[in-house]
Amino acid sequence: MANQPRNILIIGILLLIALAVGLYFLLFSPLLERMDQADTERSDKMAQVEQLQQQVQELKQIRDNAPEVERQILELSKRIPSQPEIPSLVVQIEEVSGASDVTQLLLQPEAPTGPPEGTSGDFSRVPITMSFEGTYDQMQDFLFRTRNLARLVTVNEVTYEPVEPEDGAEPSATSGVERLLQVELQTEVYFQPSDTPNRQAAPEAPAPVEPDVELTEEETSRGVTDE
Repeated sequence: MANQPRNILIIGILLLIALAVGLYFLLFSPLLERMDQADTERSDKMAQVEQLQQQVQELKQIRDNAPEVERQILELSKRIPSQPEIPSLVVQIEEVSGASDVTQLLLQPEAPTGPPEGTSGDFSRVPITMSFEGTYDQMQDFLFRTRNLARLVTVNEVTYEPVEPEDGAEPSATSGVERLLQVELQTEVYFQPSDTPNRQAAPEAPAPVEPDVELTEEETSRGVTDE
């Protein structure tokens, strides 16, 4: 009989524990789940707010930069004439050749074509192959001056190879003289006809042009790497 109160106490404690566990699963566990769900939703909304704020900042930057973009577009449009104007381009390339001290061998325009496939616009392209002889530094100077002409010229590809000496001898690596290169450029110029909807068929490609620009005596011997 002495153990009866003790057993009753133990049973009471067990009942309390069972009641607490039941209350936890019935009340607290769903509440915690709802709290976790609410916290997740709050985090998602905060992420959405941050994303929207970032988009707003980007739009503000676009708005603030709009005048500069318009200026660049206007400046670019000035570099695209309404006609091919190949003769005037030849004059500019002759000036670049002379300033760069290269020997201009060939300037070969092709027939005008439309914009590249997959792009939109009412401009036309004139592919032009240019080739000349010069040293590596002269080639770099020629490219720099060409890209900064008043007329927009895009250089798509540059290939070059050493020019073999006439006597077949290899230039000395220690002679301090640069190796002469045969350079070929694949370029494009653009024009935007003012009568685009009604313009006639594109004109035929002009004949090759060989500007007469002399090169100062400067031969090459150092190694060359592409631009």
